[in-house]
Amino acid sequence: MKPWKPIAGLLTVFCLSSCGDKQESVGDRPDTENEIPSAKVVTLLSWDEYFDPEILLKFSDETGITVNYATFEELDELEAKLTSEPGKYDVIVADGTSLERFVELRLVGELDSSRIPNLKNIDPSYLDQAFDRGNRYSMPYTWGTTLVAYRADKIEDPGDSWQILWNPEYRGKVMVLGDRTEALGIGLITRGHGINSADAEHLNAAADAIIEQIDLVDVRFGSDVETKDAIDSGEAWAAVCYSGDAGVVAAENENVGFFIPKEGAPLWMDNFIIASDSQRTAEAHTLINFMLRADVAAANANFTWYATPNAAAAELVSEELRDDETINPPEEVRRRCYFFAKPDSRREELLNAAWARVQSALRDRGKIALGEGGLGEE
Repeated sequence: MKPWKPIAGLLTVFCLSSCGDKQESVGDRPDTENEIPSAKVVTLLSWDEYFDPEILLKFSDETGITVNYATFEELDELEAKLTSEPGKYDVIVADGTSLERFVELRLVGELDSSRIPNLKNIDPSYLDQAFDRGNRYSMPYTWGTTLVAYRADKIEDPGDSWQILWNPEYRGKVMVLGDRTEALGIGLITRGHGINSADAEHLNAAADAIIEQIDLVDVRFGSDVETKDAIDSGEAWAAVCYSGDAGVVAAENENVGFFIPKEGAPLWMDNFIIASDSQRTAEAHTLINFMLRADVAAANANFTWYATPNAAAAELVSEELRDDETINPPEEVRRRCYFFAKPDSRREELLNAAWARVQSALRDRGKIALGEGGLGEE
């Protein structure tokens, strides 16, 4: 399986943006000789390379609705797009924690489940999660873990622990996600605390763990795309990756391996939601219902290499993906993995304080603090 690279023929059906979000919506431009004025359009805002392009083409062929595919690289960027460009996006892909925040900010609207009959295909165990009781605002798309990817040609025995990321033998070759929640979550796990702890001592210990990592291995911070690419190229020997990203790279590169650490790992689920200011809610519901179809969900799972919550798609998913226990971990492993909960105001303050300590440590060591034009690079 190969990650998607833009194909010229597909660009006539949907527009792909980079992180700069440069896509054009046919329905939003004045009439031109290249425009079909009556065409229906839906704008999908998601992570890059998160859908099989053939599936987007299939949707357009079957419904006559053109998909504009816009992307983001960081969750902060996603929120900024939704708040600064009202009415531009229709269907959004976001994790549960982000969804809770978006509901509070009134950035997403309630779904009409009567327009989504393929909801019946979703395994009930993935519905009615704490972040969206009753699935008023979301429909599950993919789920997975945050784990460790490594270069088998550089590391003979990676072990089975997060501690590989603190091994001074790999100084300058360790990369982690430059995301406050993920980084501090892993710090909490390595210090023996729950990923949703609201204890000030626990969060300070998590910050201590990251600062120790900065000193021991000169850790680098990156986006999900950057960490994936660094492992693929060999620039990093050990890195924090999302399970599907690690699976994609490992499928193409025999020198890449990955594992869920024995201490446990963050668990996440990405979901389809509709922007509250969408002017195309009919098309948005049509797209979500299409994505929940069994054959479509299986095709996207095979392409992204992420686990699907779609029970009806199980028999159509590739045997290799079904049998990969790092992508579809057994129950005893899942019991050690946890969803992030939306922090209350007290925990939010503690998270900010702990993260500020990490930022300060980066500056003190002559590095650029996260969010100041870089991801921990000198």
